[in-house]
Amino acid sequence: MDVQMAVYHCSDSFLKQNMVTKLSQCQYALPLLVPDPVTMDIECPLWTFRQIIKTWKITQTKDNSNIVTMKNMPICKAETPMVSFFRLGSLSVSKSQLMNTLINDRHSTFFHRNCPGSTKSRHLMDGVAEIAWYCPAGKPNDAFTDCTAFCNLHGDALLIEKQRDILTEKSSVNVVLLPTLEKVQMKEGKYRIGLKEKSQADISENLKRIIGEILFGPHQSFQLETMADVSGIRIDEDDKVCQKGKSAAMKMVNLFQGMDVSKIKDQFLPCQDDLSSILQSYDEKWSEVLALKKKHDKSNLLNIKKSELEEISNKLQSATFGLEHIFREMGQIYEAHKALNQTDWSKYPELAAELMISGHPMELMDGDAGHVPLTWISSLLDEVIRKLGDQRVFVLSILGVQSSGKSTMLNAMFGLQFAVSAGRCTKGAFMQLVKVSKEMKKDFQFDCVLVVDTEGLRALELAGNTTLPHDNELATFVVGLGNMTLINIFGENPADMQDVLQIVVQAFMRMKKVKVSPSCVFVHHNVTDIAAAQKNMDGKRRLQEKLDQMTKLAAKEEVFNVECFSDVIEFDVQKDVKYFAQLWEGSPPMAPPNPGYSETIQDLKNFILSKASQSAGMTLSHFKTKIQDLWNALMN
Repeated sequence: MDVQMAVYHCSDSFLKQNMVTKLSQCQYALPLLVPDPVTMDIECPLWTFRQIIKTWKITQTKDNSNIVTMKNMPICKAETPMVSFFRLGSLSVSKSQLMNTLINDRHSTFFHRNCPGSTKSRHLMDGVAEIAWYCPAGKPNDAFTDCTAFCNLHGDALLIEKQRDILTEKSSVNVVLLPTLEKVQMKEGKYRIGLKEKSQADISENLKRIIGEILFGPHQSFQLETMADVSGIRIDEDDKVCQKGKSAAMKMVNLFQGMDVSKIKDQFLPCQDDLSSILQSYDEKWSEVLALKKKHDKSNLLNIKKSELEEISNKLQSATFGLEHIFREMGQIYEAHKALNQTDWSKYPELAAELMISGHPMELMDGDAGHVPLTWISSLLDEVIRKLGDQRVFVLSILGVQSSGKSTMLNAMFGLQFAVSAGRCTKGAFMQLVKVSKEMKKDFQFDCVLVVDTEGLRALELAGNTTLPHDNELATFVVGLGNMTLINIFGENPADMQDVLQIVVQAFMRMKKVKVSPSCVFVHHNVTDIAAAQKNMDGKRRLQEKLDQMTKLAAKEEVFNVECFSDVIEFDVQKDVKYFAQLWEGSPPMAPPNPGYSETIQDLKNFILSKASQSAGMTLSHFKTKIQDLWNALMN
């Protein structure tokens, strides 16, 4: 933990926020009150929490039936009870380890003395208060019925007065661990639990019961944003740079406050509605529809509720907002003015190029219109070339079904920032530049890896006659751009992947016809037993058979003389197929990531880089020309 805090103290505010967001995703505790190692002034790093969004489910009984309501909101704005833990003096038991049994007994949310790598001496942790949230799944075995914050003050609370006073004032429940209970006076609202000769499981169950009883009655709520009102501590958001950025962001957000989403899209540009309230409305309406179906209700009420649900669903699909929408608008303005030879708008692609060089993903294909704005993309890449030179890049693209973990895998592999969530999150295609370090450049013939992430094939939102042409177009474009394409498959049964394999094979065959030869790697996600060699061998055999079958079907449609998949592309089923275990170790929302997933990610990355070392890649100017040629060919 000292190492983590040392890195934290040496980081700028952006890296701190990134660290805290990643720690939260991995279900680890986050620093809430941090003493400066030199001045000992207390800081609350409120800005580092701004990217964290938590989801949980609450079960309520209504008309003799349980209704599960989902909540999804930024954790800074969530009003939850808070349970704080303190240690007075020296103890034989670990406070942090005890807290872990309340939140997730199979995962060390709070680092403790018995964790691997722990030492007796602590240099930077004393006085640090960490916070973590328990998020119920709406199931009978939930430890707590609502989202609950748990705060852990490290060190002897007798010696850490300021942090102790802040937490006791903010908490709904205070749990104090003492060496002896002899001098403790009991009164109403106080509970006493002896630790001697009791197992940790018994202590944990007693604590859960008592905390549950207290929180069932009237109690104080805690909200992270209220930490800004606490006197005597420093808030990172009070810095001038942060205030300047926040002010600029609020100016933009205030432009569309209170407006209907559809009107914003018509009048302004795609913008964000209150997504959490739409999700909650959708969840409630869906529960009502399911309840009526269970009762076999044949009245008109069911049809009315279905119509209302469909309306909310449509609203949900349009309630998306991201930087890509702003850049899409900028691109359209730029293309219109350039077509008319009007004012010089070169500043727009220059700004986009600076962001792309700094590591921000840029939209390559408009996800709503399914269109590549060639003039905008060409100018953007021209600016990148002007700033970096005509560097060589290895283009790595990815294809796969909706919600098969494409963006998550790329983010984990290269530390990227592609958006991830359930459902059809990525729309269109995005590109992100990853610079090759000086130490690694000697092994490669290129300067950067350019990663292209795509929307899911076979998206439910596009179900119907438009799906197949759209998917074929996307697959051909993405396969044509890449030096290597990752084919992401969810599950193990080749019969379930037939549609996707057909699209992929056809895309590779079209490249073969125009003498373009990218390589590919198949990645199977959510495989139950990746260590079973015999099972994997059988899976590879069935995949090979299915690929050969799809090749024959595609050959007829494309009028091309090939017999098997290896005639289309250089492919070794023994080496070019990888198996991944599931990402989460347990059931969300409290499940931590599976360590085996990270190990497999590293193995795949090494495999990709070993193949990439044999490729010269392509220049950025060649990549730009390739985009233009491919898109024009598809449009014609």
